[in-house]
Amino acid sequence: MRLKLLSALFLILLSSNLILAQGSDPQARSPLNGFEAFIGGQWHLDGSYQTFEWGVGKMSVISKSYFMMDGQSALVSEGMWFWHPGEKKIKGYFIASNMPDPLFEYETTFMDGKMINDLTTYNKAGEPTHYKETMEVTSSDSYEWILIQKGATIMSGTFNKKNY
Repeated sequence: MRLKLLSALFLILLSSNLILAQGSDPQARSPLNGFEAFIGGQWHLDGSYQTFEWGVGKMSVISKSYFMMDGQSALVSEGMWFWHPGEKKIKGYFIASNMPDPLFEYETTFMDGKMINDLTTYNKAGEPTHYKETMEVTSSDSYEWILIQKGATIMSGTFNKKNY
């Protein structure tokens, strides 16, 4: 009787551990899942484009921005978003060349299908400028981008996806 009871208890514990393990897949509940719609292809706007790809183990998102110059793509910025386990936030750090602000620092959230960025840029003297940036996917091949400073929209546009 005692052996049957121990066997039953063991089976219950084993079953509950398997169920918990299946429900705790880190990819299934990753804070970075909001980036999924941006991954792949090139997103074009007015002589520039961006790319987004998963980093190792889908634990980061790598993005690069290009300007078209004399018919050639010129890399102008690159960086990465990642989940910061200590701060419990999505953070992003990007560097840029040939721009007044060479460092971009992001804190990113997703709400109702929209990426919302608290963005701080730093000029070469280390002086910060603060923005709010939103990126909202409007179809499988476009997203609306808005850059806001002090409550006013200062730049906006529609990025269109091209798959290569």
